[in-house]
Amino acid sequence: MWDAKEERAVFLVKDGNKIVDATGRALTKRQPKWKRYGSNSLPYTCGSGNVAVVVEDCVSAAVVGNVKSFVGVALLGTSLQQTHKQYLAQFSTVLVALDPDASQKALQHAKDLNNYVNEVKVIKLVDDLKYKNLTG
Repeated sequence: MWDAKEERAVFLVKDGNKIVDATGRALTKRQPKWKRYGSNSLPYTCGSGNVAVVVEDCVSAAVVGNVKSFVGVALLGTSLQQTHKQYLAQFSTVLVALDPDASQKALQHAKDLNNYVNEVKVIKLVDDLKYKNLTG
């Protein structure tokens, strides 16, 4: 979707089939770069399957969600909130794949998620996922 007034690409946050919020990415130098339109704390997700891949932003989640059996889960930053942990508890496996500059946070998130998910792994990235074509 598109927010013409603020020149933002808009990603819908859903709870099942119900739209509960949205987040927008500025495509100009407008600040803040990312804007949450509502107050719901669910993460933006894309894809279907039983393996969640935790990433920082919606574009990376969409890239992951295009791979069969994976759900991209965007934290919308690098903070792992309680609602994120509760949401991720439904998955059999969670892969934490934060941007290279957040590798220490990725390790901490994996440790925190061990109380919620049976299998948690950290993927060490050398580049941001949104620049990759994972389907090719």
